Amino acid sequence: MSRSKLDNVIQYLIPPSLILLLVVTIIEVFYGIGKLKLFIDIFDIYVIIIFAADLYYRWQDTPHFIPYVKKHILDIIATIPFNLIFWGIEGLTLIKALRGVRIISRAGRFVRLARYGRLLRLLRFGARSPRFLRFRKYVKKGKIRKVQPHEKKMKGVLSFKVILLITINSIMGTGIWFLTSAGAKHAGPASLISWGVLSLISIYIAMCFGELVSMFPKAGGVYEFAKQTYGRFWSFVIGWTTSIAGSVTIAMLLLGSLQYLIPIKYSFTYIPIAIFLIIIFSYVAFRGMQTSTIVLVTFALITLTAVTAIIIPGFINLKSSNLTPFFVFPTMSIILAIFFIAETFFGWESAIFLSAETKNPSKIMPKALIYGTLVIALLSFLLAFTAMGTIPWQQYSESVAPLRDLGEVHFGLTGRLIFTILIFVSVIGATAGWIVTAPRLLMSIAEDKLFFVQFAKIHPKHKSPYVSILFQVLVVSTLVIMGAGSYETLLHMLIPLILVVYSAVLLSVVILRFKMPDYPRPYKVVFGKVGPFATILFMIFLLIMFIKETHGALDILRISGSLIIFGIPAYFAIELFYEQKYVKLRRSLTAKVTHHYHRIPLPKPTLNKIISLTGHIRKNTTILADNFPLGAFTQMILKKNIPFHHIYLANISKEEIDAFEEDVSKDKRKNVTTHLLRTLKIPKVKKIDVFISFNSLGYVKDIPRFVHDVKTILKKKGKFCFYVKSYFFKIAPNSIEISDKNKIINLFKKENLEVNYIKKKKPFKEEIFIYGVKK
Repeated sequence: MSRSKLDNVIQYLIPPSLILLLVVTIIEVFYGIGKLKLFIDIFDIYVIIIFAADLYYRWQDTPHFIPYVKKHILDIIATIPFNLIFWGIEGLTLIKALRGVRIISRAGRFVRLARYGRLLRLLRFGARSPRFLRFRKYVKKGKIRKVQPHEKKMKGVLSFKVILLITINSIMGTGIWFLTSAGAKHAGPASLISWGVLSLISIYIAMCFGELVSMFPKAGGVYEFAKQTYGRFWSFVIGWTTSIAGSVTIAMLLLGSLQYLIPIKYSFTYIPIAIFLIIIFSYVAFRGMQTSTIVLVTFALITLTAVTAIIIPGFINLKSSNLTPFFVFPTMSIILAIFFIAETFFGWESAIFLSAETKNPSKIMPKALIYGTLVIALLSFLLAFTAMGTIPWQQYSESVAPLRDLGEVHFGLTGRLIFTILIFVSVIGATAGWIVTAPRLLMSIAEDKLFFVQFAKIHPKHKSPYVSILFQVLVVSTLVIMGAGSYETLLHMLIPLILVVYSAVLLSVVILRFKMPDYPRPYKVVFGKVGPFATILFMIFLLIMFIKETHGALDILRISGSLIIFGIPAYFAIELFYEQKYVKLRRSLTAKVTHHYHRIPLPKPTLNKIISLTGHIRKNTTILADNFPLGAFTQMILKKNIPFHHIYLANISKEEIDAFEEDVSKDKRKNVTTHLLRTLKIPKVKKIDVFISFNSLGYVKDIPRFVHDVKTILKKKGKFCFYVKSYFFKIAPNSIEISDKNKIINLFKKENLEVNYIKKKKPFKEEIFIYGVKK
């Protein structure tokens, strides 16, 4: 193998190898590796070898020591085989002749201790970290659209009253039903102060969310805020974290509601019932916002009715003596109680995913978030007040189902049964809210090509992100199966994830005040440059209390932290997937397989359709066939003996050009000129009569520029046909833009091209023909 070929192979291998190494490192640091240590060491050595080979070829390019070291110092450090050094020291201690050398012996003992502990994990990570800096060139800035694709398809149909009820339903969750007794347990009647303090902090957080959503009222919610604040990479990590938190929330709410309603001896029913509910609510989400609104508003009204129905009789049966003495624990217990009741107000991020479907969202969404939080704060405070006034706080604090017990006190056994059902319905309603709203986050990430773009697809009739909804069904069902019977574990996993997301959102308010001082803010939070920092300190306090008060908190933090950090290799994997050189590599590999098995890369009916759309080909016709696999179009023209003047065959894959030249004799292709493209662009050729293209429009970085270049090389009255094919599991990155018929037609008309647009849909397959003539 020549130097250039081997060098190219190494350049292809390094990025995916580093992604895999990063995944392995995360698993090693957070979970340990046990018996897999040997295989990981072997993989580590493989990475070192390809780095060393890369350094060798870079030396050929810069054969001067000092400039070479300056340019590649991090890569040189990354190539040092620290693991082999550890092995060597440990091996030396086994040699009797060297046992008297104390330094080496001690070093050996240190290595033996470190190899199986976290110290070595950190040392190995430190040794590998310079390699990961190679990723920095894949951290792209990316353009921030003023208008996201979904905004053109999703209509603002939700009024203030509707979005207010949905917001209340999303935030309510399980907290208001179960945590009033937790507050009483840790602070007694003084927990009312805890509720008051938490309410004020939560209202301020809602105001911060309100400012950001008034600036960027898009379906991406916190992902959109992060994109504007932190850029492409960190917005993906925050969006990834939010998506995981949403899935965990859905699974947690489902399991919590079922454990509440169904006795533990029937726990075998939890999983099938939960999956059934996931499918039902996902179908509601698929049917669009009109159907979803009816369901979510109904649940919200049931929830508000249940809370009100338990508060009103609480005032009637209230005994002030139950609230005295007011301070029964040390003052610090009031602060401690805040931690145990904080989950009551989680959920703002769910409501703002509906911004794109809200009327006048810049004004309505902030009001809905703030008023919704105010309503929940008032209801929570009144519920805690009347509950401890009705049932002695000592007794109430021991209740595992406080509202069920209150129902029995106020209305007898019938009330106990009714409120058991009402609470179950309310929690299920919160679950439905998350199932309906959360897929819009994944849709927004996919629109920016930070996830597979098929997840950005919107159903043409129901205007719902149906692919993201289907994916969510699979993810949440898996979490339910894995977490069955582990409601508390899921809740504890959720808390660190949510605190990270909320801290990032709060920091965004401050950064954007300096980064975009003149950007329109229909709603502006008070103390916007200072208040968020104080609130972040509150988040840190909650995290400290979580570590202090939760059994096994460090293990839970380890799991939650790893889930967040796994977003980093996921980001680079997605970026690499859409990198043009890897698109080219996949095409080349596919070409080899297709050619080896003599498969036709394109069906004849499709090729005939393309020929018919470009009109009759004559003896004087010059054609540019762009990127057809194995030169399929040109091969068909030659086999049919259709007369033509000349064909320019352009392709980004050398393997496909080689396969074409192997299949077609020199005599037959004497009027065919091949062009190997380094990137997806129009080759420099003479004016042509016909331009045809396979999937190039789906992969080019700049669609308008590509269309302009096509117009430039076409003769007057020259014809063109762009063919774009997508499968469910293999979709072009530009497929969402190309699927917008009106946008594409307007683009071609601007270039003075008469254009027609045909879309053919089949199960798991879509074909688009864009054809016409230059005026």
